[in-house]
Amino acid sequence: MERTPTNRITLRLQNDVLEILKREADKKDLTLNAFINKVLNKNITYEENVNAILNVVLPYDFFLLIVAKLNEDDMKELAQKGPGIVKKLFNILGMQYDIDHVIHNYFMVIGKYCKWFEFTCKVHSNRYRLVFSADPSEKWAIFLQYYIKSILESLKIIIANESQHDGVIVFEFLHKDRT
Repeated sequence: MERTPTNRITLRLQNDVLEILKREADKKDLTLNAFINKVLNKNITYEENVNAILNVVLPYDFFLLIVAKLNEDDMKELAQKGPGIVKKLFNILGMQYDIDHVIHNYFMVIGKYCKWFEFTCKVHSNRYRLVFSADPSEKWAIFLQYYIKSILESLKIIIANESQHDGVIVFEFLHKDRT
């Protein structure tokens, strides 16, 4: 494993902040230094990749209540706005809008930092299998399925297999541009 170059710095932290950091590092079985690095990396990634366009932070339970009020046509209409929002984000970040960038710089980031879903991806040659595990709330899972599908279709992906059961959404496809 290759080591990433590091620099030694001195920080002054308020006592209460330091105690919180120590407690959280201990809970996660990390050194204080590793935990601080993780927190800083998460914050930078979030600011650069998610918060590059204005976002509203809502409590998750409140957001689920809003989604629960949507009918299927409203969910489809909102989901169709997804590709435009992701394209806008990618334009601001100067990233190419293609499947590999969307997987690594959108789906992974949204899953990891916004907690919309847990995301795993397997790519073998040109075969892709994307798995999104979300709150089993039926409406949220249905909305996510429409949202993700609209993004994939905007990338000219032809989905070979699609399923959703109990909050687990799976998309499988071949991508001919990748060899």
